[in-house]
Amino acid sequence: MINDDRAAVLSDSTTDRIDIKPVVIHVCTSCRARNAPREPRDNRPGFKMYQNISRLIKESELAPHVHVKPTDCLSLCPRPCGIAISSNESWSYLFADQDPDSGPPDILKCVSLYMSVAEGFMPRERRPVSLRASVVGRVPPTDRLSIADKQPSKTITQ
Repeated sequence: MINDDRAAVLSDSTTDRIDIKPVVIHVCTSCRARNAPREPRDNRPGFKMYQNISRLIKESELAPHVHVKPTDCLSLCPRPCGIAISSNESWSYLFADQDPDSGPPDILKCVSLYMSVAEGFMPRERRPVSLRASVVGRVPPTDRLSIADKQPSKTITQ
């Protein structure tokens, strides 16, 4: 990782805030290019990305707040490599087409942004360039669902 990139990640960090919520980065470790060998598993680009992101998080000030979890499959097979970013009471994001070597610094910048915005909502123009077009989806925070939201408008009898 280039020192300038690392400095940018740390300067964008929100670790001095008291109310930081833990963030989870799920990394698809089974991601591989079509026709690439399945074995050895630790040679797959997804597994390498997991290792690279884990290393960078451990070296950053984000480490106490971010957990990197290996995930067997994020169902992004036509668009490897994939990650998901999530936190309680925040939007969750799914990204594809990440490069295992050059992508992790931008992923850390994105996580830093994610931690700094209300409910994890990241407008496209604020995300690092490599994570703008690669978003596959986002899911609203589940804390907005209440029991009243689940109730039908009229009583159903059996």
